[in-house]
Amino acid sequence: MDPKIYLNGDDWCFKEFTGEDWRWRKSHLRKTNDRYFWGTGSVPGSVQHDLWKSGEIANPYFERNTMLCEWVPQRTWVYKKEFQVHAELAGKRFHLCFKGVDYAAHFYLNDEYLGYHEGMFTQVHFDVTNLIKSDEKNLIAVVLMPAPYEQPQVGYTSKVKTHKSRMGYWWDFNPRMVHLGIWDDVYLEISENLRVADVFVRPILEPSHNKARINLSVELESTIAANVELTGDIQFQGKIIASCQQTIQCDVGRTTHQLSMEIEHPALWWPNGAGEQNLYQASLEVMDESGLSDHKTVSFGIRQIEFVGNELAEPEALPYTLMVNGRKIYIKGWNWVPMDALYGVPRPEKLERLLTLARQANVNMLRVWGGGLIEKDVFYDLCDRYGILIWQEFIQSSSGIENYPSDSPAFIELMTNEARQIIPTKRNHPALAIWCGGNELQSLDEKPLDDHHPLLSALKQTVNQLDPDRHWLATSPTGRVFGNTLENIQHDPTALHDVHGPWEYQGTEKQYELYNRGSSLLHSEFGVEGITNAKTLDTVIHPDNQWPVSLEKNPLWFHLGAWWVKRDVWDAIFGELPDVDSYIKATQFIQFDGLRYALEADRRRMFQNSGTLPWQFNEPYPMAACTSAVDYYAQPKPVYYAVKKAYNPITVTARFEKITWNEQEAFACEIWVSNSNLNGSTSAVIESRILAESGRVLYDQTIEVQFAGNLSTHITDLQFQLLEIEKIFFLDLVLKDSAGEIMADNRYLFTCDKQLTPMLHVEPARITVQVENSVDQWNLRIENIGKHTAMYIWLEDARGRMAPGFVYFDQNYFCLFPEESRMVQVNWKDIPAGERRLEIKGWNTNSLILKENGITNA
Repeated sequence: MDPKIYLNGDDWCFKEFTGEDWRWRKSHLRKTNDRYFWGTGSVPGSVQHDLWKSGEIANPYFERNTMLCEWVPQRTWVYKKEFQVHAELAGKRFHLCFKGVDYAAHFYLNDEYLGYHEGMFTQVHFDVTNLIKSDEKNLIAVVLMPAPYEQPQVGYTSKVKTHKSRMGYWWDFNPRMVHLGIWDDVYLEISENLRVADVFVRPILEPSHNKARINLSVELESTIAANVELTGDIQFQGKIIASCQQTIQCDVGRTTHQLSMEIEHPALWWPNGAGEQNLYQASLEVMDESGLSDHKTVSFGIRQIEFVGNELAEPEALPYTLMVNGRKIYIKGWNWVPMDALYGVPRPEKLERLLTLARQANVNMLRVWGGGLIEKDVFYDLCDRYGILIWQEFIQSSSGIENYPSDSPAFIELMTNEARQIIPTKRNHPALAIWCGGNELQSLDEKPLDDHHPLLSALKQTVNQLDPDRHWLATSPTGRVFGNTLENIQHDPTALHDVHGPWEYQGTEKQYELYNRGSSLLHSEFGVEGITNAKTLDTVIHPDNQWPVSLEKNPLWFHLGAWWVKRDVWDAIFGELPDVDSYIKATQFIQFDGLRYALEADRRRMFQNSGTLPWQFNEPYPMAACTSAVDYYAQPKPVYYAVKKAYNPITVTARFEKITWNEQEAFACEIWVSNSNLNGSTSAVIESRILAESGRVLYDQTIEVQFAGNLSTHITDLQFQLLEIEKIFFLDLVLKDSAGEIMADNRYLFTCDKQLTPMLHVEPARITVQVENSVDQWNLRIENIGKHTAMYIWLEDARGRMAPGFVYFDQNYFCLFPEESRMVQVNWKDIPAGERRLEIKGWNTNSLILKENGITNA
């Protein structure tokens, strides 16, 4: 018997009310005369999404339409549904469960009041055994109260009084759209007199890794006092490998019982890129004299995670270096925000797409940012499978004007009560690595807070009690200073522990100076801005309304990118540009190059620096401009591929002063190899070339190199005289093994100009494509047959943004020299063969459309 009856679906009715009008009309009861203007809604879901699909509000993802639906969270909303329970279930115990209601609600079943609940991250359970009817329809009604008033991005953290996602109150990457809705599953849980309320699996791995003890803490809930038989077993790959059984005395109410089993030669769980993600299942059955009363199965992994001190760190610094199963692992992270502003609507295909992109980009940790969500179970399940560690923050964040969380006893009690309910729902996941108090929580003099703050101390104590093997951080960042700035580095480089910032491109010299001088132990938030992809921009702003790209003259850019349209900076780098397409090219390049260099520079200091987590991976709304690497429609921007390459197991990189070399006699750089693999190489070569934009080779050197495992190694220095050189030149690096196979490569662009303007004026090139098709994979050979470099060739899905399915590229956004070619692997996911189309074009090339039946010019 399935122990749950899900009440999810698109067959709920919903309607808006002002004040207590729903009570007066008895709208929540079976016998009501309120028959008019009920809409059809979905659970899980979001009120705004139901209104949009019903035609009651305009598309909230277009231009400034979010402003037309700001009234929605100010109203009361009644959601109700009829359902039936089969007669053979009569006599069972029923618990009505809501996994997430945002934010406050009254609950009714068959006209009976069940209770009131506040808190979107805490589950609601009602024993409805005596209310369920098996011979007629049952009516469930949920009365959603208006959303609470809360602080937007700019405000006062001390005034925050709820544990609700703050992003929707307005953030720099999300227009104001305050969420309301039944945002997670609703179900009836069925059992006999005893039910398994909770199972906590706590694997203890021996230092030899040859054995693991699996300790299970089982919480039972019973309506009777009885002797019962509790049976537990451990399964791996469908086979039972360990089991145990106990006869216990179970009293009325809740009781906790301990089981323990031992596993020989356990298959360990590893982060992405370090090994396999082996998952076990622990199954519990409770039997009384009448037979099986309840059962529960949870998934878990066997691994040991700890954090150790960084190399060269001052003694008082926290440990930031990740150790998994005894091995140091460099954190290749990203910051994760909710994948949609209307986060109640299930989007399983989009979630899998985003986490697949993260996995393919060699990501091994996502920081779940403290202004967003305690993510749903499906997110945690996928991270378990994909080997992506989770740094989960409680939902607290900075507020610009003041960033100090309330220390009132009432707020501390609210937050610790929330934590006591949230932690048990996540602690079995092997991907969960860190609990954190929140984002950018600071003292009144803007120093990162620590565990001395009463709230953070209370949260730490709660984590230690309920999840003692998990790492804790009071906030992010932590340490003596907040920001990654040249001023802080100059004043005291040892003071930069975990730091944030900057989030903007610093310029063609300052960007590279800052990261060359970096001294942070961990860099958990920083980024570079850029305009979104052209197709996404056309979807969110009508093409006729996109020009000018200006905060002063175009309110749409202000609404969809107020913090990230940096015209003064962009124009200083490229000159004033003539159209939207040019600004897309320019800003996406500085985002690509600026973030690439930041990641490479931090990684060159591994393990003095223990990892990077750029801001931000995804976005919850189709912004015209922001710092995301993947747009709202789960389409990567060029910067995604920069991060993917920077996170490769082995990279070859260059350390240089700047990318504009105006009036300079010589170019100089250092060449480094960063290796995350355990094994190094004693017989590799690096080919270093400098080429003009025409493809003319100006410098060519091949040297034999050695580099160690799990380390960054300075290989050599390179110098080249800049005499009578063209306006653009490239540094090309290729690392090969003893068999001549490419282990890593990299290509950097520079100008002999005070600006990057020459990039946008390269003479035309021409590309051709040859295609080899298999079932779900295309192998493309892209060649430049012109006489000039093909600038930043970009491959993308040629279908509309709303089309189902996704396409994946193993590489993208690259330059091709004359007569040079490159192989690109394309994989199709959930796109029927007859609908597959690609568009390929560079900044200065022809545009090609690829279909199964041929290639045409766009």
